[in-house]
Amino acid sequence: MSEGEARSHIEEIQRSYTVGETRVLDALTGAMQIIEKMFTRSGHFILEFIQNAEDAGAKRVKIVFEDGVIKVFNDGESFTRNDVEAICSIGRSRKDPCKHIGYLGVGFKAVFLASSRPHIYSKPYRFKFDKYYWEEKNRNSPWQITPIWLDEVPEEFRDWNAGFYIPIDEKKYEERIKDELENFTPTTLLFLHNIDEIELVFGGKRRVFRREKKEENENYTIYILKVVEDGAEKGTSNWVVFRKVVKVPDEVKADRYTKEWNRDVVEYREIAVAFGLDNNGDLTPISSGTAKFGVFSYLPLKEEQIGLPYYIHADFLVAPGREVVHRDALWNRWILSEIAKFVVEHVIKVFKSHEKWRYSYLNVLYKSVYREPFNECLANPIIKEIESGPHFATIKEVKNGVIIDGDLAKLSEIAEVDQGVLEALGPKGIILVEKLTGKKVLHPKVRSPHDLIDKLRLIKDIKDLRKYLEGQDLRNARERLEDVWDLVLEWILGPSELVKRLRDPSTSGQEKIIIVRRLKELWKRKAVSAEELVKEGFVIRTKSGKWIEPQKALLPSEYEQYISVERLVKAGLLDSELVEFVDPVFIENANRDEIAEWKAFLEDLKVGRDENMIKRIVENIGIRVALKYEREELSIREARPLTESERYKGYDIESKMPDGSPKYIEVKALRDRYYLSYSSIELTKNEYQHILNHSERYFVYVITDALGEPTLHVIPGTELKDLIPERVTIYWYSKVKEVWKPPI
Repeated sequence: MSEGEARSHIEEIQRSYTVGETRVLDALTGAMQIIEKMFTRSGHFILEFIQNAEDAGAKRVKIVFEDGVIKVFNDGESFTRNDVEAICSIGRSRKDPCKHIGYLGVGFKAVFLASSRPHIYSKPYRFKFDKYYWEEKNRNSPWQITPIWLDEVPEEFRDWNAGFYIPIDEKKYEERIKDELENFTPTTLLFLHNIDEIELVFGGKRRVFRREKKEENENYTIYILKVVEDGAEKGTSNWVVFRKVVKVPDEVKADRYTKEWNRDVVEYREIAVAFGLDNNGDLTPISSGTAKFGVFSYLPLKEEQIGLPYYIHADFLVAPGREVVHRDALWNRWILSEIAKFVVEHVIKVFKSHEKWRYSYLNVLYKSVYREPFNECLANPIIKEIESGPHFATIKEVKNGVIIDGDLAKLSEIAEVDQGVLEALGPKGIILVEKLTGKKVLHPKVRSPHDLIDKLRLIKDIKDLRKYLEGQDLRNARERLEDVWDLVLEWILGPSELVKRLRDPSTSGQEKIIIVRRLKELWKRKAVSAEELVKEGFVIRTKSGKWIEPQKALLPSEYEQYISVERLVKAGLLDSELVEFVDPVFIENANRDEIAEWKAFLEDLKVGRDENMIKRIVENIGIRVALKYEREELSIREARPLTESERYKGYDIESKMPDGSPKYIEVKALRDRYYLSYSSIELTKNEYQHILNHSERYFVYVITDALGEPTLHVIPGTELKDLIPERVTIYWYSKVKEVWKPPI
């Protein structure tokens, strides 16, 4: 077509709207006003220009917003006569609905929300729509569809096949348009077939969105979406897109909404699903903060924020303005069902065969939404398939530390086992779990969403496995679990059975030592607690060869005890028959870390925590220190402790004064040494009465820090005789007249 023919065409259209009955012109003008109101977002018309470029086969689109003017350029095919007819009419698009995504010939009309005089340049056409032109002529004309020929083409539009010059009417619209451009995302390119680059120039910056094809096969295409700002790359994202062409059923064609949207003549339509990929090429859910929208009809529907962790695309029937899906249209319900069917029958099949995606697709697909018809027609069928079909990767076995994949299993057939449990059980652990639970073990690489985790059978520790043997006849269980019975004894029945063998007199000493070491290893792996072992009756070997409860034994120096009571026995300050020390046989050839581990194990078992034992030891140390003081420091060889039958006398030791007269000594032994000035002792009435009767020859010896560095404090009875009888608790430190420490 020549430029002259294009001009004649424009003038012909203009005459058809300016020469006619007033009633018809009024109706057209009113219709245009209604259409403008249908496009609620003043900045949203930018997507319509991208749609126009896509339909024209463009590869590049450039949008410039400066000085209150938007300029749009694309390298697609130039306008045809039919294209011009569509723009200059209402709802009479000449586009083939089987091939294009344009919306009923009204998409361009959204521009009139922000501009009253847009210009169009597409060889050989150049024309504008201008509200003020007709107002100056006092003509009642539907100016939004009445074209006006332009005499000149600006230089910047001459190298492009199509261009639009759009002066913005008001400042408030400029801010909205700027926000629209600022929030533009590279995923706008995701489902387009032609456009690979969109360039935005606004606010003093140049931002380019590019789509590059990374991989393509018969099943899917992987794209890299890039954002480049002022020449520097600002970010990239990777996406895998699955596409399919589906046939439109006759009953859908017959629906009235299908006919109203001119889809009743369409035989086939494309559907697609896109999933985000991380830097390692694995599937990753689109977070709610990232997914500003999730539904595309080639371009994003910005009001359909359905919350799915992936994107869907189809030729949805949408409201003018391309913002929401028509809820009641049978076409839309059918196409959502086709997407669900495509995911279940094809996409998941591809995921299962992929080396990475087979472990992660559940985390992406298992998601409910709360907006219809997306939940009923799309999300629910996918969820139902995941819950009922074989979608869970399992472990077949572990060889030399390497996991061998098993078959895919159903949700009802699997158990999720903590990795620590599997590591503790060793190579045969998989067999043990399967035979005990009747379930296959979920592969540790499988990423399950929180909504699905609650439905899984979880085995977090060994205790969870023990439940499967509760109440069972162990003879039958042994036959069933014969090839893993050693693990059953060690891990499942381990603590209880091993402690029983430990207490059995017929068990050899060497075997008992092995059992203790095994139980300590179970404790280390957290397969059993010290509290459980104590409850079962755990015993430990002492240096004297006895096997006793750990509470009744003390740690010797071999266990790197800071201060060992054993040294007091060697110094003659403690009767050896009153105390047992843990045998160091358990730490033979152990390094410091291993010794510390054993010490922690024994302390967790409450070693040395028997209060009655400690009380007897402290009292014995007190008597021994007092006797040593009398016999060695004061040279009173005749000093002796009272027998049990003599304890009624009101003192503990009989000795002699320097003049040979009787000396009475009451011993008070304390295990601590701190805060002596606040420390108190108890005197019985019998002891206090003896003080009153023999204050010159009665002494109280207080021994502090009995288990560490015993120290004797001498308090003469004369310092205590003035106490009132009812006061049997005294603060003694201020009354001390002499302090002595025995050599150790």
